[in-house]
Amino acid sequence: MNVENLLRETLADMADEQVPPPPARFLPNRPARRRGAALAAAVTVVALALGGTIAVRTLSPEAGRPEAPVAARPEPERTHKMTINEGWRVARLFDNLSRATGEPAESFARAAEDGRALGLPPYAKGRLEGFAHPGTYSFADSATPAAILTEMVARFRETADELGLASRRAPLDVVIIASLVQAESPTEADMPKVARVIHNRLARGMLLQLDSTVLYGLGRYRGDITTEDLKVRSPYNTYRHRGLPPGPISNPGEAALKAALHPAAGPWLHFVVTDPKRGTLGFATTGEEFAELAERAARARLSG
Repeated sequence: MNVENLLRETLADMADEQVPPPPARFLPNRPARRRGAALAAAVTVVALALGGTIAVRTLSPEAGRPEAPVAARPEPERTHKMTINEGWRVARLFDNLSRATGEPAESFARAAEDGRALGLPPYAKGRLEGFAHPGTYSFADSATPAAILTEMVARFRETADELGLASRRAPLDVVIIASLVQAESPTEADMPKVARVIHNRLARGMLLQLDSTVLYGLGRYRGDITTEDLKVRSPYNTYRHRGLPPGPISNPGEAALKAALHPAAGPWLHFVVTDPKRGTLGFATTGEEFAELAERAARARLSG
């Protein structure tokens, strides 16, 4: 029977019930509530015919009360948005991630011990320092410390691929130089010149003599370097040891990586912060020029 015939018969039955029913309608074997059943059948047929879905709140046959509504969908998982600044060390990174996510900083430190699981490139030698790429990230509540750090490493590798870092003869040296450039440059505009000074001093076999590396070895972030500090036998003391330190001292951004790869052209061998308030760098080639810059810097500190 097609839909139209079934509807026609059902509606006809309902119309017939407008007149008083004959006595035979009250026999014991007569099905009860025929009109309600017919109406339900009609609704079902119409729904099937239209290909739609009708949500009906029915009564429980046992309790005679409305059935429990379908459970609501769970709310979306909360996320944390966080910006990782250029030049942060991993120790500071772990502290800030801990505050943002509620996970202990030690959990991030433990996750960082497995460099292979984080996807570190082979030349990183298993150390996260230098390879947790700065940027803005969104982390779900359920994200583990390992998953968060893995995303940062993945972003580093993406940037490194764009810059062709892996094709360089010593990619780790590039990252180390970039971390020095990041730590020593007040602005991005200074980075190519700072990188050139580092390259020039390395080419001449000169000591780098960078305060940032000494501070890293001492576990400090800022402050004046004392004579006693310069005597420390740390491998990061570039006043005592020639060449680059054994690893990056911070996590550099893209601008610092570019500067390390493409330093400015110039003969400079020194740079000095000549105006601490403005963060102005002066560059020098000779010892005399350096002495003049140092004197200018001293005057600026006294006047400030």
